[in-house]
Amino acid sequence: MIVEARAALLDALDALAAHQDSVILVGAQAVYLHTGQASFAIAEATKDSDLAIDTRVLGDSPLIEDAMTSAGFVLDPTSRQPGAWISPKGVPVDLMVPELLSGKRSRRAAKIPPHGGQAARRTVGLEAAVVDHNSRTVESLDGDGRSAIVQVAGPAALLVAKLHKIGERVESPDRLNDKDAHDIYRLLVATTTVDMATATRRLLADDLSSDVTRVAVGLLHTLFAEGPESLGSVMAGRAEEGVGQPALVSASVSFLAQDLLAELSGMDT
Repeated sequence: MIVEARAALLDALDALAAHQDSVILVGAQAVYLHTGQASFAIAEATKDSDLAIDTRVLGDSPLIEDAMTSAGFVLDPTSRQPGAWISPKGVPVDLMVPELLSGKRSRRAAKIPPHGGQAARRTVGLEAAVVDHNSRTVESLDGDGRSAIVQVAGPAALLVAKLHKIGERVESPDRLNDKDAHDIYRLLVATTTVDMATATRRLLADDLSSDVTRVAVGLLHTLFAEGPESLGSVMAGRAEEGVGQPALVSASVSFLAQDLLAELSGMDT
């Protein structure tokens, strides 16, 4: 599954090569690039690719929709969501724009003329990704030798995005995905508390990412740090049912969240 997702990611990066400076890898594939050195009971697995677009450096040409369709991508006819593209082999690739960079208010579509209204989806929480990212080489996983250089959101930015994703779905339990909480566990395990806190403080200090990061810190407390029985901690552990140690994961992610919040608090003094 992840092999096909990586292939679709490389296809999308090829299609958007002219906008390379504005494209940032987020989502599970970005998480795995940062956490691959750590060992987890759940294998790396994702069926899609997520790309954030920094409209501040996005060029006018080619139009995103023209670039994607020329490469064989089509908008998902089932979800009919802006930015929900499907690769020629049927693999989802989502193009998203941080809410604060999405232009005129609309329900879901990012308003980034001259690019079309269905090209990308507005998404709260990705503001951190356009502040915290670094260039990485992403390689094919099926041995064909393909690779691409792309900006990859940093661990703190990914933590912010994942917390917002869970937070916005709390009132709709059927939309919650345990894997999102487990990805937060991966990030907290693979990144030292000091490094995560330092990067988070930088996000809190930046005008573009400060608000979403502040909300994310609050969500980290309520969803994880309040204990192993808090919603996010339970979700992270539940993701390992049948293959790992759910209780240990729930306790560990809660402790790591508490540790991060304590480090952030200490930096304030």
